[in-house]
Amino acid sequence: MSRLKQLRAKLAAAAGTAAVLSTIAGCASGPRPTADLAGAHTLVAQAEQSGAQQFDSADLEAARSELQQADQDARDQPKAAIRLAQQSAVDAQLALARTRAQKAEQALRQINADNATLQSESEREHTAPVAPLPGAEPTAQYQ
Repeated sequence: MSRLKQLRAKLAAAAGTAAVLSTIAGCASGPRPTADLAGAHTLVAQAEQSGAQQFDSADLEAARSELQQADQDARDQPKAAIRLAQQSAVDAQLALARTRAQKAEQALRQINADNATLQSESEREHTAPVAPLPGAEPTAQYQ
C-alpha cells in the first residue's frame, strides 16, 4: 500500500509540475497587449486634443474607461487587455470622427452666414440709386 501512495504522490507532483509548466508556457507564448495599448493611448490622446470632450464626451469617456481597464489587465489577463484596448481604440476613433464632423458643420454654418452677409451687402449696393456727380449734366435716366 505504501508503494501505491508513493506512486500517487509522484503522479500528483508530476501533474503539478506539468500544470506550472503549462501556465508558464502559456504566459510566455501568449499575446502581448503592448502594441494594442500603445495604439489606443495614441488615439485617446488625439481625441482629447481634437476637442472630443466638448463634442463627443460619451465616446471619449468610454474609450478612457476601457483603456484604463486594459492597462490594469495587461499583465494578468493579456487577452482581455487586448480586447479592451481595441475597443478603446474604436471608441476613440469614433469620438475623433464625430468631433471632426461637428467642427466641419460649424465651419460650414459660419461660411454660409458670411456668404449671406456678403450677398445682402452686394444686393444693397446694386439697388441703391446712383446720384449724379456734382456739376455733371443729368442724363435722361435722371430727368
